[in-house]
Amino acid sequence: MILLRKLGAKLPLTGLAAGLLLALAACGAPAEDGATTATTDTVAPQATAAPAAPAQPTEPPAAAMTTDTGGKVTLMNAVWATELFTPRDGVGETATYGRQMHAFWINGNENVEMLPGVLTDWSVSDDGLSWDLTIRDGITFHNGDPLTIDDAMFTMDYTFGPEAITESISPSIQAEASETASIEATGPNSLRVTHTSPKAFFPFFISELSFGIAGVLLPKNYFEGIGQDAYNDAPIGAGPFRLEKHVISEQILLERYDDYFLPERSPSFQTLDMRLVPEVATRVAALRAGDVDVIEANLSVKDQVEDGGGRMIWSQESSYMWILLPGCWEVQFPCNKKEVRQALDYAIDKDLIIGQLYGPEAAAAKGWNWATPNALGYSPDLDPFPYDPEKAQQLMVDAGYPDGDGFGTLEIHTWKAGDVPFLPEQAQLIADMWEKNLGIDVDVIVGEAATVRERWFDRQLDGKVIVRANETRWDGGSITNAIYGNPEGGAHLGGRRDDLVKVAKDALAVVDPALRQEAFNQAYQILREEHYEFGTGYVNLPWGVGPRIASWEPWPVVAYQTAIWTMRLN
Repeated sequence: MILLRKLGAKLPLTGLAAGLLLALAACGAPAEDGATTATTDTVAPQATAAPAAPAQPTEPPAAAMTTDTGGKVTLMNAVWATELFTPRDGVGETATYGRQMHAFWINGNENVEMLPGVLTDWSVSDDGLSWDLTIRDGITFHNGDPLTIDDAMFTMDYTFGPEAITESISPSIQAEASETASIEATGPNSLRVTHTSPKAFFPFFISELSFGIAGVLLPKNYFEGIGQDAYNDAPIGAGPFRLEKHVISEQILLERYDDYFLPERSPSFQTLDMRLVPEVATRVAALRAGDVDVIEANLSVKDQVEDGGGRMIWSQESSYMWILLPGCWEVQFPCNKKEVRQALDYAIDKDLIIGQLYGPEAAAAKGWNWATPNALGYSPDLDPFPYDPEKAQQLMVDAGYPDGDGFGTLEIHTWKAGDVPFLPEQAQLIADMWEKNLGIDVDVIVGEAATVRERWFDRQLDGKVIVRANETRWDGGSITNAIYGNPEGGAHLGGRRDDLVKVAKDALAVVDPALRQEAFNQAYQILREEHYEFGTGYVNLPWGVGPRIASWEPWPVVAYQTAIWTMRLN
């Protein structure tokens, strides 16, 4: 298998690329690599722009309903992250189980449109500062308690109130909480959330289309009666499944909740048995043996899945490959100079990375980070910089680092991701390209996702590089706010520059749906030029499914498993 270079030992680019090809051909996905994604046979379909609110409340289509209500589906994931159930504790991977157990303020569909969920209606004030939200009657939590305005107020305050600024682990929630001016009940079934600046992305952020579980509803009496820690040990929600059993790092067993308030989205089977299995080889073996019905897969195991009687189903445009340069406002770091930041990008051959590790059906060098081809604000001129080592070298000369002289050793920090396979191998390819094309020494350090995130937020990785995966999303308002609009936040990348804060805030202030595409596109053009972050493209998530699964229709531009109610059993 491939061993990453440590402490400056040299490995030629051509040797690494050849070794990767041999390893992938001989072994499939590395057994020790918990990564599990990235392939499709088609380009993602064009997603419909999500409206700020429906003109009239509409329900999701009833086509997924079935009279067959028995059976069990066993599903294996590679990563669950925190394994906690509150929005403050949520990161992207918590959506794997959070979408199944919780009710969201706003639902979504396969066209990336927002639909009524717990909310029947949402509208914004003329100045864009206040959102009026109306909750529906007839919703019950898994313990039978009705969901009321008290639960809605408690959840909104817990998620976006003052304590969330310091208590949440999500930079996007922290940024949102810091700009939440008030949360007030305006009627027996209505509340108003007011921000200090316009937040057109707010409905999307609290929808099931967004990353993680920022939009889930909590039961006030139950939560306050047992406390946060005990709630995470024995959570209840108002979603289509209730928790039956949770074994840390092993199993989340869910049973269908028959009183779920949207019967047209109720699953056609009784039990969802989720298992955490980081090793892709183990997941494939279980699928071939008939012990599991659905697994996170990747391109290298496609033949094994199909030879064993299974097939692949694709979640298209599901994640993107993200390169971050934190702390570059500090003058002592070479990345303080835009020429260096841009040179690092020009020196990366994205087509080689995609060709060596993923294949053109599995990934594409398209988009600017979260502005993927089907996202709000995308245009082709946001696509990654072309491979141009000569231009990269000239930029390094202009920055005062010819052939890397005086640059010092650059560290790349990465991890084994659940939504993008072979991320450490990609980081190694990038390191070799920088050494070959720019003459700088680079070390690749593979750590745990939670640790790398924590060190980033604590400013311990300033002046270094992070190569990571992240979830796609149609509306990138919340992450734009966290990365550029909140200069004191731990996730900030934008140089703490007033001009870039203004660029982000101006785009976020545009509330008219007809104007948001152009506003975000213009902002992204400016932020891309500054290059505090860039990427190598997006990937598509493949699922290996066994013969018991007759059909399933996961959504594009939304990470992890979605639309479980569309899953039909043979």
